[in-house]
Amino acid sequence: MGAGKHAGQALIAALAFAALLAGGSLLVFTLGQTVNDKLRLQNAADTAAYSAALWEARSLNFQAYANRAIVANEVAIAQFVSLQSWSSYLGRTLGNASRVTAWVPAVGHALASVSQVWGGVDRVLQTTLPVAEGAISHWNVDVLAAAQGIMHQQALIGAADLVDTVAKATEPRAEVAAATRLFEVRNATGWQSGLTTRYRRGSGELRRFSTLLGSARDGFTADRRAELLPSNPFIDIRKRGGTDLIGEYAWRGMDTLALHVDLPFGSSEVPLGWGAAESRRLAVATRGFHGGSWRDNPRSARLADRAMRISSSYAGLPEIRDVVQPSRQQDLRLRYSVGLALDKNRVRTADRELTSGVLLPDASAMPLQPEFAGNQLYALSTAEIYFRRPVSRADGRLEFPSLFNPYWQVHLVGLDAPVRALAAPDRGLVVDPYAVLP
Repeated sequence: MGAGKHAGQALIAALAFAALLAGGSLLVFTLGQTVNDKLRLQNAADTAAYSAALWEARSLNFQAYANRAIVANEVAIAQFVSLQSWSSYLGRTLGNASRVTAWVPAVGHALASVSQVWGGVDRVLQTTLPVAEGAISHWNVDVLAAAQGIMHQQALIGAADLVDTVAKATEPRAEVAAATRLFEVRNATGWQSGLTTRYRRGSGELRRFSTLLGSARDGFTADRRAELLPSNPFIDIRKRGGTDLIGEYAWRGMDTLALHVDLPFGSSEVPLGWGAAESRRLAVATRGFHGGSWRDNPRSARLADRAMRISSSYAGLPEIRDVVQPSRQQDLRLRYSVGLALDKNRVRTADRELTSGVLLPDASAMPLQPEFAGNQLYALSTAEIYFRRPVSRADGRLEFPSLFNPYWQVHLVGLDAPVRALAAPDRGLVVDPYAVLP
């Protein structure tokens, strides 16, 4: 009879254990679903941040390619002007030589024939090359520089669109958190004024670009000098010539050839040939170096200046984009942060499967609804845009960021305190402890 009195206690204990086991299983299920959704949300945030930053990095690389194309085109214009100047000089030299040797029938007739043929070539060059110069120059200003500006402005819009598109593609339930809009404002500030800027004409801002163009000229364009009688101490024939960028509005080429005779009371210059050409937007009074023409052959240079072939086809230097204050050689970087949220009702937890909870032996229910800060799961991610050559320079020097080499890359980085602080209210926090603790 004693045994019958305690017969139901084991069943009650078994039911209590089963209820606890069921509750534990459901708790593990809820925890597993929450962790899994948290990881999916974090992957979506990482992918969205990386994609948005990559879009901006590619925009920077596009602008670098545009700058490189502009440099190549400007050098091509300088080459055409050089050819015009050299052709004019050669035609004048042949004409002068044929007149001097007219008393020598064989030589005089030959030089006259060559001069006549070259005159026809020169007329073709002087007619066609300015047209090509104008087309290339306007392509630089109206197409390449304009496309560069459009790409810069559209980068922010494209990056913001990518955040939503990529996040939805990676995790359809994800929503772009309100903090992301604050991140976009922060990123836009750095993009518009902290990383690159547009260098304008007329205030000296393009001086560095002008120097770069000068160093990019080929040998024929930059310096066409020669010494035709280098070993004679009394008589010297000096060929001088070169094409220079004059200010921001003209490419000017000049070629001179002169005989110099050293006399006891000084030297005498006899001009033998000269020519000059200029493609310009505005007249610039400044003299160029032109391979030393003004210094070594001043009389010939004055003749060349008076006989200069001028075309107004050049549109001037384009207003390019480059990094801010490139002379400071800064390691410029830009970060793009993203915050994604997932509403708690979209997480497949146990409370959504068993709304009444687990019944305990005393008929009470074990609650299964988890608590989320701000009633949502949240994920933050930051990607960084940085400049690095894929292969080290041959001279071993460190190359700093610029918009002339397309070496802008992206990687994910850890969250910084400002990002956490901006996102804290959206996550139901007054202060993010990781934003204030060291």
